[in-house]
Amino acid sequence: MTAKLKTAVLGATGYSGLELTRILMRHPQVQKPALLRRSADKGSVSDLAEMFPVLSGNGGYPLHSLSWPAMKQQGVELLFLATPHEVSRSIVPEALSHGLRVIDLSGAWRLKEEQHRAIYNFQDSDAVTATELTEKAVYGLPELNGDRVANAALVANPGCYATTVILALAPLLRSGVVDRSRGIISDSKSGVSGAGKEPSAKTHFVSVADNLSAYSCSITGTWARWLNNLPWAPAN
Repeated sequence: MTAKLKTAVLGATGYSGLELTRILMRHPQVQKPALLRRSADKGSVSDLAEMFPVLSGNGGYPLHSLSWPAMKQQGVELLFLATPHEVSRSIVPEALSHGLRVIDLSGAWRLKEEQHRAIYNFQDSDAVTATELTEKAVYGLPELNGDRVANAALVANPGCYATTVILALAPLLRSGVVDRSRGIISDSKSGVSGAGKEPSAKTHFVSVADNLSAYSCSITGTWARWLNNLPWAPAN
């Protein structure tokens, strides 16, 4: 029998980290993941079920501080990052230097354009290494990049909007039925949980119930450049 993969989730206390933990717990080829929190994370809970009671009664979900020696001792092979963009940007180089494979759920390594660093205001301590990792990172859409994802040291998962738009457009672009010279309009909407756990006036029930608000930024140009460079997209 093939040994089960040992994983760890950094940022398990967030919404994405919670859902990822639940998926990994049910995966037949994965051991129970090690759940990690950054030292900067607020709160004193020692078990994820204390924060999310829906997990109660399933054997416990202890939270540990991030420690490279501890992960090595536990035999962790794959590290998931459910962390803010800037945190993932700083942690990935160190994680890879410790021999870990990484799947990052943030936007830290998704796009290869030079403008990407400016959008997120990344301040890389080692710009050369950051550039090399950006080129090596595999865009984590298994439907399109499954063969590359399987052997990648660094997988940069796409966000929710990008996933829905790209998967819907892929077969249309492949078949050549879209006139890209006329532009592509995507009307996308998501629930409020995509904004994360930090409360704000925009995420309170009285603001979002039976309501709709515009997203805070425009990424049309970025998507357009990305779509034009996809290997499966027909040439103009």
